[in-house]
Amino acid sequence: MSTTNPAFTAVKTALLLHVPFFASLLLDIMDVRIGTFDHVFPPGMPPTMATDGKTIYIDEKFMNTLSVPEAVFGVCHEIGHAMWDHMQRGKTYLDTGFDGKEFHPMLFNVAADYVINDMLVKSGVGAMKKFDHDDPQGRYKKGDNEWLLDPKYTCEMAVEEVYRDLLKDAKKNKGKGTPGQGQDIHIFETGKVSSAEMKRAIQTAVDTAKACGKLPGALKRYADEFLESKVSWQEMLRTTVVTATTRDTTTWARAHRRRLAQQRMYLPRAAAFGCDLIMVFVDTSGSIGPKELNVFFSELADIIRTCHPETVVVLGVDSAVASVEELTGDVDITQNPPEVGGGGGTDFRPAFKWVEADGRIPDAAVYFTDMMGPFPDKDPGYPVIWCSTSENAEGPFGKTIYVDAS
Repeated sequence: MSTTNPAFTAVKTALLLHVPFFASLLLDIMDVRIGTFDHVFPPGMPPTMATDGKTIYIDEKFMNTLSVPEAVFGVCHEIGHAMWDHMQRGKTYLDTGFDGKEFHPMLFNVAADYVINDMLVKSGVGAMKKFDHDDPQGRYKKGDNEWLLDPKYTCEMAVEEVYRDLLKDAKKNKGKGTPGQGQDIHIFETGKVSSAEMKRAIQTAVDTAKACGKLPGALKRYADEFLESKVSWQEMLRTTVVTATTRDTTTWARAHRRRLAQQRMYLPRAAAFGCDLIMVFVDTSGSIGPKELNVFFSELADIIRTCHPETVVVLGVDSAVASVEELTGDVDITQNPPEVGGGGGTDFRPAFKWVEADGRIPDAAVYFTDMMGPFPDKDPGYPVIWCSTSENAEGPFGKTIYVDAS
């Protein structure tokens, strides 16, 4: 940590005395810089605090406007962004889109602020900055919280969940008129603390806070969840499929098939969030029952909503390809699920042979199965995601995600 600002000495002392969890993280893995940072706060952005997940930037003039409790709250807020890995998550969404659509970093920042601030308030950390005057436009009154806090958005929620809710009212939340918005920012492109290093640092912080008898319940719940590293298989599946299928630049390597067929013109494939073709293989052997099929189709519906494919081909496969149904990307399969045939033994090879004979190369193939059968001898050359109801089974290539169909 590097700072010579005298006011910050009082902040460190307060952290050590009252919030040892955050004090441990600050002294262990964070760097603090206090000064003027034109490269961090762009024109029109109030110079306040920012973080890249490793370094906390504090504008010196802003620092001098804060009481010690307010500065403690602000510093812990920035540490919260690092704890929850908001920078890397935001960088991933910038690269791949969010739920198959354009990602709005400032709105994600707002969502993250709501979650962190709720956690800090519930943990009794410092004090939120208050407005010291009425707003002439009537958006807030003197004494209202200047930083974002809403009982609707809690620290028990994932930032992505809050972001999705804010998107429902996008006109209201596009960066205008929200008190406190822009008080801090994320820098997605720079600093990074590895997940292993953060896990070690949080375990040390927990041990330190426990030894001092000062580990609030909200922080303990967060730490327990983080150290156990629980991620829902649905979220893992969504992220994996989006990453496998996203196209983010216009390319001449693959022609836009529809225009080539209809207009006889070789045009570059459109740059957008979404994909062309997803193949879905559904294991319809005797070991897969209605309960598993319902789970499979629920997740297939989510994949379609997330990736916006032009075409989805669904194969029902047991020991052979028993059914083929081709769907447009805007179909709602929750209302009209595809019919899949089968009921015999399990063999994974026929599905891949069918794709090879068909001639179309999918952006990704998703295989819903219990993994009980013979696999192909080689990787087909396109992304394959195995959604397995067998916890300890692994596909010979691609990525395997355990699906809890209970």
